[in-house]
Amino acid sequence: MSRPVSRMVSLLLALLVWEILTPSAGAQTCITPNCVFAKTPPECANRAAPRTPIVLMGNGASLVFVPPNPKIEPGDCIQWKGATVTHSSSGSLCPESAFCDNPAPPTCQWETTNVSTGSLATCSYPTALFPENSGTGYFCRLHATATTGTMRGTLRVTTPIQLTVGKDVGTNAVLLSWIGGGVAGDVSYKVARQVGGDPKFPAASTTTVNPDGGTLGTTFTDVGVLTNPVARYYLVRNKQTNE
Repeated sequence: MSRPVSRMVSLLLALLVWEILTPSAGAQTCITPNCVFAKTPPECANRAAPRTPIVLMGNGASLVFVPPNPKIEPGDCIQWKGATVTHSSSGSLCPESAFCDNPAPPTCQWETTNVSTGSLATCSYPTALFPENSGTGYFCRLHATATTGTMRGTLRVTTPIQLTVGKDVGTNAVLLSWIGGGVAGDVSYKVARQVGGDPKFPAASTTTVNPDGGTLGTTFTDVGVLTNPVARYYLVRNKQTNE
């Protein structure tokens, strides 16, 4: 009887060591209150879908974030999605620990916890902590530190994009113009257009197009649409560097 018991004890010890040394994709003890794993924070619910960018954690064999320097408007949210193996998105003042086994300290700006391939965490970025024209560094605890490694980036908060809507009865066009948004060296935009009257911009009835003259433009003309009496929504957002 002693040999089977010894084998069982050895197996349990081996499993215990494996659990200690292997970062758990499901560990969520260090996630910050402004982030939710596999769900949507209340602050990010009931929002137009194009307002929430998706940042992929990992890109094939490369340990990078895509895009590395996401741009959001004040008070917006980000979905952090695992693309390869297990990663985290952790603000620059968060603990540099791969294990995610302690509550995040108050100085930690955001912490997604360990996110495995195909899973995601969504974080909100309240204006009081992430004001306009600010930038906050972040990193993956499993593959970098706040100051070293390729899996790092900067969250950029732009000024609010202020949209004006008009019409041209001669061409039956909707006319959009806007100010705000962008960061130094990268002031570019995308226009989301939803046909059918759903302010959440479901993918099936939403198209994303460039402004007039390209992504650097600050106007958009939707010619001929006034002849079709269908409710439409428009949203102008910052263009991400990977688009």
